[in-house]
Amino acid sequence: MSHSFFPQAPDAAGVISWVHLGDLHMTRAGEQNHRDLQAIVQEINAAFAGSVSFVYLPGDVVDDGSATGYAVVRKELDALTVPWCAILGDHDVHEKSFENFLDAMADEKHYAFTVGGVRFVAMNAFDVAHPASFTVSAEQVAWVEKELAEAAAQGMTKVLLLHCYPSDLKKGGDEVSALVKRYSVRLVDMGHTHYNEIANDGGTIYTATRSTGQVEEGPVGFSITNLDGGALSWRFAELGELPFVMITSPEDTRLRTGAMEPPAGAVRVRAKIWGKAEMVAVHLLAEGHTLPMERVGDSRVWETTLVLERDRDFLLRVEATDADGKTAWDEIRLDRAQHNGKRPARDQDNALGAWPEHGVLGTQLGPNKNGKKW
Repeated sequence: MSHSFFPQAPDAAGVISWVHLGDLHMTRAGEQNHRDLQAIVQEINAAFAGSVSFVYLPGDVVDDGSATGYAVVRKELDALTVPWCAILGDHDVHEKSFENFLDAMADEKHYAFTVGGVRFVAMNAFDVAHPASFTVSAEQVAWVEKELAEAAAQGMTKVLLLHCYPSDLKKGGDEVSALVKRYSVRLVDMGHTHYNEIANDGGTIYTATRSTGQVEEGPVGFSITNLDGGALSWRFAELGELPFVMITSPEDTRLRTGAMEPPAGAVRVRAKIWGKAEMVAVHLLAEGHTLPMERVGDSRVWETTLVLERDRDFLLRVEATDADGKTAWDEIRLDRAQHNGKRPARDQDNALGAWPEHGVLGTQLGPNKNGKKW
């Protein structure tokens, strides 16, 4: 069973978007996680195809490493009209082999690809084919550094796709963390936690998406990540909750890294909106004012310009109404103060805590830190 992966280009507005399906933990057909995957595929095909570059599976595709589980997943993924890619998780090597994963999900255990000006480096956290290994070999570390160095030389944004936080690796973690800092990796996009989480260590954003197959907090869904120029946005979409709005630029204060200045003056505000019906009205609400937003070409992005004062905090809200009368909104915070103080050295110790409007509950439920049944 072969799988060729060719991600789509950025959308017509230049925004790079991808869908993240949290750990599926598939075992056999007909169970709840299988039915949820079917519904997710149908929703992506109906509302997201043509406007996202790819769908990403962050490992733990199956629960027991079995060919049976992979066959169930592949049947549904083959119906996707969006390109998809996957990496290895601990449950994928329960049979102490890469064979079933490579037969069903990918041509390589680690690989890299480019979308627009972004280099995605898809890593393997299990160079030793054992579910307890959490090992990145010296050879893979050298490969990752080569990829990041080449991307840096070309002025590209760098994103790591990894099953877990670098600090959760038992071997190679320190080396990977050092590369993240040395090459100013913009984002590490992960699974494994079973809960939604965002961490910001001042230089890099780390995002983890709730499990699809072993849900312990909130409803089933998937996360969406956007890179709009230099602005990063992340939000969890609950299955069936359409239309869905994301402000893609400027970025929320909580996602600001390094010495990035808060936006000021005439600022372009952009939002990407997905749904099954056309949007008929999109507005920006800020400081008691309501500004109409205009669609950017034939993309799903809408924009307007807002004048921001440098010495004030702002709350920006975008509201959308579709042709069926359904409404949706997104909201971000723009704080004027810089947040460049000392932060914990370990990546996950910089977790933001609850951000319920974006699907982060701050509960940290799940097996990996709490010894749960899974």
